Amino acid sequence: MYLNVEPEAQAKLQQYLDADKDLLLDFDDGVGPLSNVGTCTLASVFRIVAVAKGAEQKDYNKALESNIGTFRYKGYSEMYMDNQMRLIVNPTNKMLSLRGSNSGELTGMVTVEDLSATA
Repeated sequence: MYLNVEPEAQAKLQQYLDADKDLLLDFDDGVGPLSNVGTCTLASVFRIVAVAKGAEQKDYNKALESNIGTFRYKGYSEMYMDNQMRLIVNPTNKMLSLRGSNSGELTGMVTVEDLSATA
């Protein structure tokens, strides 16, 4: 699998591309201490989470290569991903959007959270 982060999306992520941070492509489904959901859900919402470099995040056991570096993710969330994905800026609302080559839009509004000071 591969994630192409388009230039406009790279600009939005620039402040998180730091040698002291790792990026997670989180499928926020209620699993793990970083979840905003709190309980299991059927919602398919991806978000990007910045954590301290090397932070132990046992749920994020797989690596996804991209043109801006490696994202860690929960291995079982592959079923919701495509082999080729793009992170773009939606021209209408200026939000990040995750799109798959086969599935189309995977998450229309990808949020970005910096938990590097806490996680």
